[in-house]
Amino acid sequence: MGFMETSENYANADDELIDEYRGVFMDPKDETDVITEIWKKYGFCLYKNGLFSLLNPKEYNRLARNFPEVSEKAEVFARTATGCLFLWEEYSFGRNIAFLNIHTGEKSIISTSFNVLIEWNLTASNYWTEDCYGKVEFAVMDRFKHIPNNQCGGYSLALPLGGKERLDHMELFNYKTHLELLSQLHH
Repeated sequence: MGFMETSENYANADDELIDEYRGVFMDPKDETDVITEIWKKYGFCLYKNGLFSLLNPKEYNRLARNFPEVSEKAEVFARTATGCLFLWEEYSFGRNIAFLNIHTGEKSIISTSFNVLIEWNLTASNYWTEDCYGKVEFAVMDRFKHIPNNQCGGYSLALPLGGKERLDHMELFNYKTHLELLSQLHH
């Protein structure tokens, strides 16, 4: 959990939530429950000025499950600077970490292990670029420098409404409001 030591806490995770989710965000191959350990030690936090932020699933599961590509049992655990979601989801071949691009509505499987995701993948810029909308995420971070937990970068005219996927069309929005809007537009 080395990279989390440079993170910025924005809310604490209470013991009840930690107990409820203990073991939920774990693949059988994982030796530790990385997510609840981070919650316990660091709370909900932003990494790299908001490039990656841990979320309380109770606050975001309903919104995430409104997207057509997301199952009713998916659990949200994090988001990016542009509000894209990291999900723990059941598939016919097992549980996997998926990445939902809230702007395009596309979802892809990106990992099977929270240990690998947290310790290796999130610290590698090529992982972001190849699997997590990284070119846009990095450009948004360069432009806005810091994305607070209650905001996200988004297109001034949402892509489902005909907006263009260009950095000069990006603004900061209230995160929950923007997520709700995009989930409705992708139906």
